[in-house]
Amino acid sequence: MLKHWKKLLSSECKVFEIKGTAVLPIFKVGSTSLRHSADRVYVNDEISKFDLVHVLIRRPEERFVSGLNEYCQQNNLDIHKTLDDVRSGLISDRHFAPQYMWLLHLYKFYKGMIRIRPFDALNEYTELHKKKSTMEKVQVTALEQYILIDRMLTKHYDTDIALEDIIRRYKNVLS
Repeated sequence: MLKHWKKLLSSECKVFEIKGTAVLPIFKVGSTSLRHSADRVYVNDEISKFDLVHVLIRRPEERFVSGLNEYCQQNNLDIHKTLDDVRSGLISDRHFAPQYMWLLHLYKFYKGMIRIRPFDALNEYTELHKKKSTMEKVQVTALEQYILIDRMLTKHYDTDIALEDIIRRYKNVLS
């Protein structure tokens, strides 16, 4: 599965500083609100200056469904056909990529500690709620290969852990 995420992994890695706290924005996890609240943006090698980076992790099933709906709406696609294409490996996109992929991306530039936070903690970083979707979502069953690893990440909510430990612990889940 990793080959599908080459575009995401080769893009710029950004961390937002908000009121003195470093926060990794993950697409479809409040990233627009966090970006608008950022006091400063750190890119790639600049990220290594932090001792701790906070990472919001959204409930995997909810994020997959929301991301797939958003992707289909933006590209004027039928959600059920697109889900079949995702299942067969024809389509991959950052809207519904496993959140773990952002941790892999961060690991290219940062080897320190992270604090995994539930998405509900977004209010602790920003009061903004940009791009809150009002469209009615078509409910589909989230694909296990896209959400399994993120379910594992939710076990680490509100704990500080070395990013390297997370990467090593779950590196084979996507195989």
